[in-house]
Amino acid sequence: MEKLETLLMQMISYSGDCKSLCIEAMNSFRDEAASLLEEAEKSLLRAQRIHAQILSTFVRNEEMKINLFVVHAEDQMMSSETILSVVKGMLKILDKKEGRDNG
Repeated sequence: MEKLETLLMQMISYSGDCKSLCIEAMNSFRDEAASLLEEAEKSLLRAQRIHAQILSTFVRNEEMKINLFVVHAEDQMMSSETILSVVKGMLKILDKKEGRDNG
């Protein structure tokens, strides 16, 4: 497994990408929101895969200490999940209000 610090930085980076793309999708509702949210979901999935890789370390009983960096990375990922859900829901509401039902 790569060094823990590298994986955590990747997790934080992908989570940040997800958040930025969500905000951008919200701001460009008319233009490219769907494609931006698709990219946001991909970034979140990358962060979740790295998280799963880190958690598998615990399962294999490898030595790993929980520290503030681990907690921060997990917090960033969880907030990205929340923002993605909120933005998707908000855009659905706006679609319905505008008479555009995109699923």
